[in-house]
Amino acid sequence: MSKDNTFYFSHDYNARSDIKIRNLILKHGALGYGVYWMLIEDLYNNTNVLPLNYDLIAFDLRVDKNVIQSIINDFDLFIIDGDYFGSLSVQRRLDERNEKSRKARESIAKRWEKTKTDTNVLRPQNNRNTIKESKVKESKVKEIKESTTDVVDNTDDDFSKISNSKSSIKKTEPEKRKKSCAKKKK
Repeated sequence: MSKDNTFYFSHDYNARSDIKIRNLILKHGALGYGVYWMLIEDLYNNTNVLPLNYDLIAFDLRVDKNVIQSIINDFDLFIIDGDYFGSLSVQRRLDERNEKSRKARESIAKRWEKTKTDTNVLRPQNNRNTIKESKVKESKVKEIKESTTDVVDNTDDDFSKISNSKSSIKKTEPEKRKKSCAKKKK
């Protein structure tokens, strides 16, 4: 079963402490407790109404028919209405879930009504909601522009002068070191 088709229901972590459940466990053990939760799952899957067909339920759950009859009838865990049964606690939880869904639908409807009158609520995908401001000060931007302009204005002659002056610096540094080493030896 894929997770997309799975629904959840709340299961009280202390359900086993309820006196009705304790009596069920006393009589039928863990088997009875497991069958009870299987019936609850089936009720959730069927909007809290299942046909009161003990033979079919016993076959479906692979449990003796007498156990199914006892679990449904003897512990006041289910309500029986003619040929059907359900659970008051399941119904209460379904009602709570339906109420939450109803409120969510109303909230969404109100938002959509607002968008019909306020066209600025939904922005086009290509517009940004915020405008990011530059963190660089204007004076820094001005300095950068001026320095890049200077570099662009330099001619090839200026470049060769700079290049030659760097190579002459490299040549003179070792000569200076030689002279300083010679002075130290003396």
